[in-house]
Amino acid sequence: MSQTNGSTPAGAQVTDAPQMPLFFTNVTGVNPGETPELRLDRDHGHAFAAKAQTVPVGLGEFEAAARTFPILYTTGPNPVPVALVGLDARGNLFVGPDGKWRADTYIPAYVRCYPFVLIDDPASGSTFIGMEASSTALGMTVGDRLFEDGKPTQLLNDTIGLCTTVRDNIAAASAMARALAAEGLLEDEEAHVTFTGGGDLHIRGFQLLRADRLDGVSDATLLEWRRRGWLGPIYAQLYSSAQWGRLIELASTERAA
Repeated sequence: MSQTNGSTPAGAQVTDAPQMPLFFTNVTGVNPGETPELRLDRDHGHAFAAKAQTVPVGLGEFEAAARTFPILYTTGPNPVPVALVGLDARGNLFVGPDGKWRADTYIPAYVRCYPFVLIDDPASGSTFIGMEASSTALGMTVGDRLFEDGKPTQLLNDTIGLCTTVRDNIAAASAMARALAAEGLLEDEEAHVTFTGGGDLHIRGFQLLRADRLDGVSDATLLEWRRRGWLGPIYAQLYSSAQWGRLIELASTERAA
């Protein structure tokens, strides 16, 4: 097994986030007037993330995520940091056939928010908590209540807090990525993966940080980045490159099976 830069155009491609939030297809508001008996089954698993190749990562989780996944940047004028969780159309190598996330590996905070997401309403200028209406994690009989006497339970309040933190952290990570791009530190890359059992693939459409260009960043800019808490995440992303081997091993094992 090996991972090198390549130029063949065929293969998987890391893409920018879709217009609808990742994992969501039918978002509705969480309204006690409409669903006063709504419950959340916390054992619903992660089958909803099985087809994902990438997942957004927030600024505060770079160090934790870097111990499990390679962290990449999407291409385009507004790069977004993402954790690479799959190499091809098979999708997420960390979600098994049983729908459970692989034990002893990091679960990105964005994944942990599901089936909830914060939605901005441009018309009113407000933000509300939304849910995936078709999620099997939600129901009226199984799980923990989201409302008591028409008011949010602690579970729902904690969920709103997590979604808010995740939104703010992803926005902060995206701001850092734009700053790195503005300094010319991000560069388009391609990965060529060859499996010992036969076969190979190319992964395109992502950027990596060029560590050799960091010395060209001015002292004033580095001080500003340190003030904003960016230096730790920058070096965590560089460290995360070591996790390509984990993905290749997981994919190779699946191919052999």
